[in-house]
Amino acid sequence: TSQIGGHGSKKGQFNFPRGLVFNNNQLLYVVDAWNYRVQVFQHDNTFAFSFGIRGSGPGQFHLPDRIAIDYNNNVLVTDLDANCIHLFSHGGQFIQTINCHSPCAITVSSTGHLITGHDGDVNKIRVWSPTYQVFKQFGKKGNKTGEFVGIAGISMSSSGTIYVVE
Repeated sequence: TSQIGGHGSKKGQFNFPRGLVFNNNQLLYVVDAWNYRVQVFQHDNTFAFSFGIRGSGPGQFHLPDRIAIDYNNNVLVTDLDANCIHLFSHGGQFIQTINCHSPCAITVSSTGHLITGHDGDVNKIRVWSPTYQVFKQFGKKGNKTGEFVGIAGISMSSSGTIYVVE
């Protein structure tokens, strides 16, 4: 095991860390929610760089939460309060905003499909094409099979089965 940083707002410190993911170059990306940024670390745990600020403009965060890396090594960050997913290059340059309601879970399949979980009034799983167009969705609010109350995590197996934690 390894530990990075401590509590605070300086480089390498965190205030409510949320999601984390490694990219193809073994850089570790960590969502630092209440500092409104993503921090990036080298494979030896040294701080590399960070990106993001609090705000409502393109690539700015209201409440960053979960993170994934797409098939182009781009970084996807969910923003619960802004109802969107921000897409950044692996170096942290803003590319685009993907609008969607309450994204609370995110992963990218081995085939390049983005899979997201949505909370609140939506309570759905959405499957997106590699160009970020929704082509499948399922679920609704409830406690029965195929219904969701509070989606917390999502993943897809190599066989295509979607697993949801709530």
